[in-house]
Amino acid sequence: MERLQTVGDNAPQIEYWNGPAGEKWAKGAASQDAMLEPLGMAAMDVGRIQPGDTVLDVGCGSGGATLEIARRVGSGGRVLGVDVSTPMLDVARARLDVLGNDRGGGGVTFENKDVATYPFEAGMFDIVFSRFGVMFFVDPVVAFSNIRTGLKSGGRLAFVCWQALNKNPRMELPVTIALKYVPAPPPKGPETPGPLAFADPDRVRRILSAAGFDDILIEPFETVLHLGEDIPGAVQKLMGSGQAGRLIGPAPDAVKTKIAKDIANSITGYQTDDGVKMRGAVWVVTATAP
Repeated sequence: MERLQTVGDNAPQIEYWNGPAGEKWAKGAASQDAMLEPLGMAAMDVGRIQPGDTVLDVGCGSGGATLEIARRVGSGGRVLGVDVSTPMLDVARARLDVLGNDRGGGGVTFENKDVATYPFEAGMFDIVFSRFGVMFFVDPVVAFSNIRTGLKSGGRLAFVCWQALNKNPRMELPVTIALKYVPAPPPKGPETPGPLAFADPDRVRRILSAAGFDDILIEPFETVLHLGEDIPGAVQKLMGSGQAGRLIGPAPDAVKTKIAKDIANSITGYQTDDGVKMRGAVWVVTATAP
């Protein structure tokens, strides 16, 4: 499959998610879906996805949430999953092939596009959903304005995004430990595209309002995230994702070994009879198209 051209405002993100980062997330799709599923479900529930709905999944990644949406909309509904990452969409399409038409996959389509510039047909969607796929827009007002054109009047937007780093030990702990051994990256502003770009709910509200959405509601949601069955598995996951992954990835193997040992020692208190678990804190955001 031909990769999306790295052009336009979101070119850096398109390049990033089609490189090693996208390949890594594709390989870890099952593990990531298992961890993030309850957070995506929270947004689906408040979005009130119903049988027969037509739904857009923004930043659908490897398609785990998309296929759950397909189950909810049933044979009378349609789901379009859009992502810039070719490696993750390869996984999504493989999953769809396994599901097959007779098991609810007939109404699902995946496209390798940038939703910020996608030529949506006006009013084609009942609901726009996203599980951590909207924090990477270079110009979020432009992106959300374009997304809104695809929503019917009265259609609903529902997405989930991370709260601040200090609310999410899964992200904070490995970064803190890594910075003992590797150089700190150049400072980035709080609005730089990335996992925490929507941590400030006031900023999210301003963006959606400027993009023309009404009835904006931003609610906190916390749950326990399953990081793995044991400490080694949890360490691997913590070292490989998000900001920690970007910091640790280029480090020499000897440094990675030291970081892994420190993380393992730091998370022993999170080991339970049911695996390694840490708190996750997100915003569940809803809005409507006028």
